[in-house]
Amino acid sequence: MNQTVKKIVCILLTLGMLLSLGVPCTAAAEQTDEDAPVLLMLGDSIPAAFGIRNPEEASYGRIVADTNRYVYRNIARTAMDSTELLDFIELYAVWDRELNGWHGVKDYIAEADIICLSIGANDYFDHPDVEKLLAAALFGVNRKTLDALADRYYENLCAIIDWIVTLNPDAVVLMQTVYCVWYGLAANANRACAKRINAKIEQYDREHPGRIQICDISPTMHRKPQNLASDCAHPNARGNVAIAKVVLQKLYDLGLGSETEPVVNVPGEDWNYFDEYSDDPTKVLFLTALVMLATGNGVNIVRLFR
Repeated sequence: MNQTVKKIVCILLTLGMLLSLGVPCTAAAEQTDEDAPVLLMLGDSIPAAFGIRNPEEASYGRIVADTNRYVYRNIARTAMDSTELLDFIELYAVWDRELNGWHGVKDYIAEADIICLSIGANDYFDHPDVEKLLAAALFGVNRKTLDALADRYYENLCAIIDWIVTLNPDAVVLMQTVYCVWYGLAANANRACAKRINAKIEQYDREHPGRIQICDISPTMHRKPQNLASDCAHPNARGNVAIAKVVLQKLYDLGLGSETEPVVNVPGEDWNYFDEYSDDPTKVLFLTALVMLATGNGVNIVRLFR
């Protein structure tokens, strides 16, 4: 068992949770209408659609774009926290297959009409001391450290939105909330982190009215294990459709979209994250079931036998 697997198993056994998941960033566009609004997905593995095998075709961002006939861009990156996103905006470019060349992240932002932003969860869940951090959160201690991370997140969020406003003052920024999908004892750690991030998002909205539009995806994932991938962290194909519905409704309410019922041109393909760590079906089954049980989503175990 390599060191990565050992670390994961250690986290599962001590905290009952899986952390820091994701896929490479993508950028894609198939819309030919030059006058169509440009939808940009920015942030972490939620808009990157880590929970499905075909994210470019079936992510909730793609579904929203296809439904409202937007130009679609997705440069979300797996496991990205707010500090990394700030660096990403300031310093990086992305290889654009359509342009057959490098395209600056700032350029993507400047060209967008709607920016769907998801960032914050990994400020906790991809922290270098994540095991200690979440163990403390699990038992309701070390609140000062959790608060300090939330304060740093807020500083980064201010800088991120400042960049967006500077580059593109007319863009509409949909700021997604962080959801909690762990229950039982494990919920203490997840809720402690998600609650702090969401509070900072609300604080930003109060202190900078009109700069963001909060898009609360929490109700679509909370107590809905059928919307979760096997890692019990990311939306599966069904979850992506459900989130697309929330985003479509928000855009409709803002007068930016004409449809609220998702158009799914390519169905999402669910996959099991643990297949990447072992060729042993028994081991994969054990790890998957352990995560589901530890996070209070044991009802999903029946999927493993279908």
